[in-house]
Amino acid sequence: MEAWKSGTQVVARHRRCTSRAGRIAVASMITMAAACFAISADARLTRLVISERFPFAGGVEWGTAGVYERLKGTAFMEVNPLDPLNAMIIDLDKAPRNSRGMVEFSTPFFIIKPVDMAKGNHKIFYSVNNRGNNALLNAATVANVGSNDVYLRMGYTIADAGWEGDLVPSSAILAANLPTATNADGSPIIGPMRIEYSDRNLPLAGTFTSTLKGNAAFKSYETADTNTSHSTLTVRDSERGSPKIPIASDRWAFGTCPTGQASLVPSTFNICYFDGLRNDKVYELIYPAKNPIVMALGHATTRDFASFLRYSLTDDVGTPNPLAPGITRSYATGASQTGAYLRDFMYYGFNEDESHRRVFDGIFPERAFCRSRFVHGP
Repeated sequence: MEAWKSGTQVVARHRRCTSRAGRIAVASMITMAAACFAISADARLTRLVISERFPFAGGVEWGTAGVYERLKGTAFMEVNPLDPLNAMIIDLDKAPRNSRGMVEFSTPFFIIKPVDMAKGNHKIFYSVNNRGNNALLNAATVANVGSNDVYLRMGYTIADAGWEGDLVPSSAILAANLPTATNADGSPIIGPMRIEYSDRNLPLAGTFTSTLKGNAAFKSYETADTNTSHSTLTVRDSERGSPKIPIASDRWAFGTCPTGQASLVPSTFNICYFDGLRNDKVYELIYPAKNPIVMALGHATTRDFASFLRYSLTDDVGTPNPLAPGITRSYATGASQTGAYLRDFMYYGFNEDESHRRVFDGIFPERAFCRSRFVHGP
C-alpha cells in the first residue's frame, strides 16, 4: 500500500500548488544533484527510428529558410534509476530494468526542419503538446500551420515528443509509452483511486456505462477487485454543499452495459450503473486500482529527446541526428496544462540532462496559473 501511496502522489497533488518551503526543498535537492559526480551510465536517447519523411505543407518555401520537411517516428530512451537527477521521478525504483540496470521507455515524435539546415537559424522551438495534441503533428497545408508560420519564416526547427503516459495511443496524438511500477516480487501495486463523473465527462442524455477514467481518450486504471462492496460509489446534486448519498453495491458493477443491467458484460476497466449516470449529478467512485504508470518519466522524455536533438551526432546504433551538427539554441513553450508541466520541468531540475548540460536556453510557460504536478495526469 505504501508503494502505491507514493506513486499516486501524482494523482493526489495534480491540482495543488506547492508551498514555498516545498520549492526551497526541491531547489536544494537540485543543487546537491548538480554537485554530484557524474554517473557513467547516462540517460539518453538510445535509438531514433524515423518512419516518415515528407515535404511539409506541400513543399512551400518559408522565407529564407526555404522548403521544410516533416519527420515522424519513435524515440527509444532509457534512464538510470540511481542517478540523483532522476530522484524526482516517483516510482522509478519500482520500474522494470534492462540488463544494464536502466529503465526503458519510448515516445512518438515529430520534427519540422529546413530541408537545407544551413538555411535555418540553427535553433529549436520545442512546442510541447497538450494531452498529446499538437496541431503541427498532422498539419498538411499552410492554413493548418496557423500562427506557427512565424517560426518557420524565421528559420526555426520545430519539434515535439509525447510525454503523457496515460493517453490511448493513436496516429492523431503524441502518447508516451511509459512502464508500469510493480512490487519488488513482481506483483501488482494496488491502492485507492478516486474518480468523478459529472457533466464534464458524461453525455447530456446520460449513460448507463463509462470507462473507469470517464474519458475514452485516456487509459483507465484497472480495478484489482470487482466486488463492488469493496468500493464506494456516491451521488450528489453538485460539487459544493450537497451531501454524498451512497449507492448500494448491488445497483452497480464493474463492466459495460450500454442498455442497462440486462446488457452487463463484466470488465475491470469500466463501470455500469443500473439506474443510469445522469449528466446533472456528480458521482464519486473510489476503488482499489492496480498497475500505476511511472508518469513522472514524462519529464525525462522531454529532457532526453530535446537534449539528443541539441547535442548528439548519432544514436547508439549510428542513426544520424537529423539536426546535427550546428544547433546553437533551444527554446520550449506550452500553455495551460503544458505550461504547468513546463514549470515542474524547471523546478524539479529536468532542464539539466544526465551529462549536466542545459537542455533549453529559455522556457515560456503560458497561462500556467498554478504550479501543479502533472495537471490532469492519471
